[in-house]
Amino acid sequence: MTQEKQEDKSKKPERIVYFIDKEKFETDQDQLSVRFLLVEQAKEDPSLTTLTLKDGNNTHKYTNLDELVLIKNGMKFVVFHNDPTSVS
Repeated sequence: MTQEKQEDKSKKPERIVYFIDKEKFETDQDQLSVRFLLVEQAKEDPSLTTLTLKDGNNTHKYTNLDELVLIKNGMKFVVFHNDPTSVS
């Protein structure tokens, strides 16, 4: 094995930082499922909520829980609640 390959194995995977509702998360994976982000990370019920990517003034709703999201450093997600809000 060459020295270069040994150095590659000793390097830690790069950590990617992303946010869900302003809470900071880190991963070394470049793709995560919508289900993982919503259920495991945000601790939300996917039948009641929708994960949405906020990118500047643009938003993208993820409706397929099995969709893989390409995770980039600094991404910001918000969780929208699907139930109607009552007005008092």
